[in-house]
Amino acid sequence: MKDNDKKTINTASFEDRLTALGESEMAMFRFLLDKPAGVILTVGTDKILAQLLEREGLVLCEPGDKVMVPGEVRAAYEEVRSDELILKWRKRNWMYKCIEAGKYLYGVMTYEALRDLFAIRYPGADMPEIMDLFDSTPLYYQWFTERDGKLVLNGFEQNEYYKFLEQQVQGDLPFYIPTAEEVEELYEQGSLISRESHQKIKEFIEKTFGCDPDTAALKVHDLYETVNNHMRVNDAVEAFIHGKSDLSDEAGYAFEFESDEDRFRFTELYIEMSRDCRIRDNRGHDYYEMVAIMSQKDRSSGNGADGRSSAKNSAQVKRVKIGRNDPCPCGSGKKYKNCCGRN
Repeated sequence: MKDNDKKTINTASFEDRLTALGESEMAMFRFLLDKPAGVILTVGTDKILAQLLEREGLVLCEPGDKVMVPGEVRAAYEEVRSDELILKWRKRNWMYKCIEAGKYLYGVMTYEALRDLFAIRYPGADMPEIMDLFDSTPLYYQWFTERDGKLVLNGFEQNEYYKFLEQQVQGDLPFYIPTAEEVEELYEQGSLISRESHQKIKEFIEKTFGCDPDTAALKVHDLYETVNNHMRVNDAVEAFIHGKSDLSDEAGYAFEFESDEDRFRFTELYIEMSRDCRIRDNRGHDYYEMVAIMSQKDRSSGNGADGRSSAKNSAQVKRVKIGRNDPCPCGSGKKYKNCCGRN
């Protein structure tokens, strides 16, 4: 490219392309900036990142897997590089993570809930800035579309399910606002592996089936999805056994229980995990938090004024083991002993 052609790079457009990069893409771009003569990439994931950067016009991929940053791009980067640009990039990436967290926690999200999510890290941001970041989110992070002044998870607009969810299920339930660590974990893992019950079933999967931690974490993510989709316990167990994922296929793991004891223990751990999941119907609250919220509502409405009901509900919040006469968590409406507890 001739020197006078270098001026054709539009500064505003170039800044948009830069700040829209994900963390991995930006890391690759900075790595390539340090290689004036280019570099030959051998790892598949690195090649994919380079292709994404080439699509944005930031690098050139040459034959033989050689990748380099063109001189005009280097010059443009030096021109726009600033603390303000880095801050904008960080805010954009935090918005990506907030939307990802919202995908796992909410079926219907208000704009105020999005603001509260974003404020975890940037409390001073106003709604115009937040909406600008939301509206400029790349397609692969656009999990929500606007309906009736709300942000509705893709797919939930079918048959107006989001109206049923909000009017008949969620009601005036407040939104659970996660911690920054939970947002990061939902973005990286797709589930909260750090929660005690999730960790227990992950360790059980590793030990029982001899798989590596990454594969076990992926299987826990799949289990989390069965909870969020209200799958019956026995169906979730069968999905775990027969479900296929890229990691498990590649590693060749066979998820078959060698004994009834292993299967029963797994079912117990799954039920425990299901009550510890932050699911969409609860606007991100888990079962125990929901019990506490409902108990608080009962007290506010005058129920349990003598304290006996409140004490009972407080004990219930701490309980982890499912009683034989409890409603079965699979949602069948039967008692646990007459449903999944029989297995």
